[in-house]
Amino acid sequence: MSATVTTDRPGSPTLLDKLDEIVPAPLAQFDAFPKLHSSYKSRSESRGFLTIFVAFVAFLLVLNDLGEYIWGWPDHEFSVDTDMANDMNVNVDLVVNMPCQYLSVDLRDAVGDRLYLSDGFRRDGTLFDVGQATALKEHAEALSARQAISQSRKSRGFFTTLFRRSTSEYRPTYNYQSDGSACRVYGTIPVKKVTANLHITTLGHGYVSAQHVDHRLMNLSHVITEFSFGPYFPEITQPLDNSFELTDQSFVAYQYFLHVVPTTYIAPRSKPLNTHQYSVTHYTRVLEHNRGVPGIFFKFDLDPMSLTIHQRTTSLLQFLIRCVGVVGGVFVCMGYAVKITSRAVDVVSGADRQQGLVAAEATGVGASIRKKWGGGELRSRVVSQRDIFKRIVAASEPIPQWQQFAHAFAQP
Repeated sequence: MSATVTTDRPGSPTLLDKLDEIVPAPLAQFDAFPKLHSSYKSRSESRGFLTIFVAFVAFLLVLNDLGEYIWGWPDHEFSVDTDMANDMNVNVDLVVNMPCQYLSVDLRDAVGDRLYLSDGFRRDGTLFDVGQATALKEHAEALSARQAISQSRKSRGFFTTLFRRSTSEYRPTYNYQSDGSACRVYGTIPVKKVTANLHITTLGHGYVSAQHVDHRLMNLSHVITEFSFGPYFPEITQPLDNSFELTDQSFVAYQYFLHVVPTTYIAPRSKPLNTHQYSVTHYTRVLEHNRGVPGIFFKFDLDPMSLTIHQRTTSLLQFLIRCVGVVGGVFVCMGYAVKITSRAVDVVSGADRQQGLVAAEATGVGASIRKKWGGGELRSRVVSQRDIFKRIVAASEPIPQWQQFAHAFAQP
């Protein structure tokens, strides 16, 4: 049984030749992008490394534009506060190293009103964990980053429904115990927009009370998880968040002086968010018995200036235009860089790319440089007609015998 092997003869037409015959001649000769013949091409030693590098740079720049499209950048404006609102919310979440039954929470403002807030805030028994306080401070930046990402999703509108989570405003109490040795005080209360003092003291010290706490049970070490005015937004300044103070003294006064700045945050495609930021100055003082009131004191003053933060972002059309411009600009700039580098290598190596006769590489130092940087290719050189004629005549004339003898004697 014999097998038949079919081979294409050199003269037999291929499939591409048959397609070329079907296409009309004017259309077959048309070429919008002229091609260079393969004999005039040479593959570089770097292969596709330069292309991969340029694509990687363009990818990083596109990521930067994508970040500006999703998260944007803040734009700050200062002005005189003209808000006529009378109230603002105070958000408090802290743990004091004393049982809840021995603590008193009060607020007194510049108008003269005194609010007894022991029942206004929620108070849960817990355990005072120093390790938890340290962990809060170490992870403060990570918490802020997650809050910023969450707020950026809300500002997009579409992500509000997609990433909606049914969670309470305050997290459950850590190590909850009804009769715990520490007390978590947390909640949100509306107060007047005037200078005020928020006091956390022990019963029988500071304010008149029927109960007097034993000095051995007094320890005002505390962890502040949150202390803010109004709702949260990305990059808000809340210096007291995730801070703590530790002491082994019974009579200690912690004083926090806060300067509150009304702030309006305007995110893309969302309503303005009215809130407040603040700066704080902190003092700690150890007291003698009957020489002061031990406690945790927050005094806040409102500044007459207001801050407006616009979260600017690019539109979808602007994002696409910037991406196209970045990608095209990177490749064009890299093309110019390659041309300048190639020209510099030719100048250093002595290679000549002008039109003319093709001559072989010369020997010596210049040849080694050209071999290293130019790939050992043939380079074209300009030769005049007179030089051509001289070379032809010199090649046709016979060489005298004495020159042949001298040439043979000079060789090693």
